[in-house]
Amino acid sequence: MDIQGKLVLLAGLEPAVAEELKTYLAERGMEVTQAAEIESNSKADLVFCGIHHPGLVHLLEVLDQPVVVVSRVPEVDDWLDAMDAGAADYCAAPFERDQLDWILESNLKGKGCAAVA
Repeated sequence: MDIQGKLVLLAGLEPAVAEELKTYLAERGMEVTQAAEIESNSKADLVFCGIHHPGLVHLLEVLDQPVVVVSRVPEVDDWLDAMDAGAADYCAAPFERDQLDWILESNLKGKGCAAVA
C-alpha cells in the first residue's frame, strides 16, 4: 500500500502514546501533525483521536475522515460506544505494527493508496 505523504492527524492523545504513533507513522513515510482541537475542515486523510477526547462523539458526526480511537487501556465498553458513534477503528498502546498496518490499509483504501504485494 502506498501511504507515503498521506496526512495523519493526532488529537487528544497522551504524550507517550502520541510519540509512539508519530514515530511509527513517520517511519512509514506519512506526514503527521498534532492538534489539541480538531477542525471539521481538516485536510487529514486519517485521524487518531484519544478515546477520552472532549467532544469525540461530535467529532465522529462531523468529520469526513475515518477516525481511529486510541486508548492506553483497552476498555471494551468505551470502544464499543465509540464504534457505535461512528469510529472507523480502535487500537491500544503498546501498539503492534501488524495491527497498525491493518488499520492504515483498511482505512486508507480507496483514498489514493494502492496495495503492494
